[in-house]
Amino acid sequence: MGASASLEPRTLAVEPGGEATVALTVRNNGSVVDQFTIEVLGDAGAWATAEPPSLSLFPGAQETTRITFRPPRAPSTAAGPMRFGAMVRSKEDPDGSTVEEGMLDVGGFLAPAAELVPRTSHGSRTGRHEIALDNRGNLPLQVALQGVDPDRLVRFDFDPPALSVEPGAAGFAKLLVKPVRTFWRGPAKTRPFQVAVQPDAPGSTPLVVDGSYLQESILPWWFLRALLALAALLIGAILFWVLFLQPQIKATAADTLEEFGFTPRPTASRGGEESGPPPTPAPSDALNVTPPPEGGQTQVDGRLDTVTNAVGPTAGTLSITDLVFSNPTGASGELTLERRTPSGTTPLLVLRLENFRDLDLHFVTPITVRTGETIALVAACTPPAGPAPPAACTPAVFYSGYVHGE
Repeated sequence: MGASASLEPRTLAVEPGGEATVALTVRNNGSVVDQFTIEVLGDAGAWATAEPPSLSLFPGAQETTRITFRPPRAPSTAAGPMRFGAMVRSKEDPDGSTVEEGMLDVGGFLAPAAELVPRTSHGSRTGRHEIALDNRGNLPLQVALQGVDPDRLVRFDFDPPALSVEPGAAGFAKLLVKPVRTFWRGPAKTRPFQVAVQPDAPGSTPLVVDGSYLQESILPWWFLRALLALAALLIGAILFWVLFLQPQIKATAADTLEEFGFTPRPTASRGGEESGPPPTPAPSDALNVTPPPEGGQTQVDGRLDTVTNAVGPTAGTLSITDLVFSNPTGASGELTLERRTPSGTTPLLVLRLENFRDLDLHFVTPITVRTGETIALVAACTPPAGPAPPAACTPAVFYSGYVHGE
């Protein structure tokens, strides 16, 4: 015959973290003494305990056991109605076992937890935070995010402005904190604020998280020092150029010109007393070129050596733009290119023969020789030391330019 059972009550409510109890009455309908074991079926069986867990009954006798449900306060505890079964298992007559069904209504709860990371941000124009929201309840969580600043010194920008988080999950939102006013220089200023996390459930209390924004100046603290250091470096570079590099460059350039024998000398008049008689010139080679009319010019060129060593225009002005000196025998001594006028002689170029074999000179401003003047080449060769015979001294210069009217 087995057993029969009844539940009282068949429907009950329980809150997570709490407990609820039902009474299960078991009757032995068999003809022998039997032992009955109580077992709770369904998802609620993990939270249920029967006291006592088994009953020994004589035929026709009945007894009551109490079943207690204790759902944990955790996101894994599903909220809402939940069916369960109370099985009475007979030891003597397994086929006579019976099951009584009931309904358990599990309550829901909200347990949000919020964290602001980092707690303090810093920057001159924007502070960056992240809000981490944990749903530790067993109901879906819908919250709105809002920044609170009683002093109204900062503005808030949430992305997204609201979060939806399932039970046992976490949601994240970005927060930008921007100052209402910026400043260029000065110490950093702390701007405290709060973030309110407001669940949409009626009567729920907002969750408040404290944070702060360390507002810095737009110009960093080291900017002025770096600017002063840069100015000092620039002034030092200018002084180094003016006092050291520029004189060195000029001195090097002068030494280089001297190595090539290019030594301009100041104009000296030979009209008065002279230290010695000038060398006897060879006959002058006059340029019998008539300047073209109306301001034109005629190209001329020629060669001067120590024999035919002077040339000048018979009319107009000779402008020499190019000179090519040659010392084919490698002789030593001094070579002078000079201008001769009725009032005296003026050296234009003084070259050392041992410094060159061929030397090209080109002038942006030409050498001018007017009517009645000549340009001459004078060589003063130095005999070599020792028994070796002296080399022939045959320097020359090739010139080119143009003749034009006065």
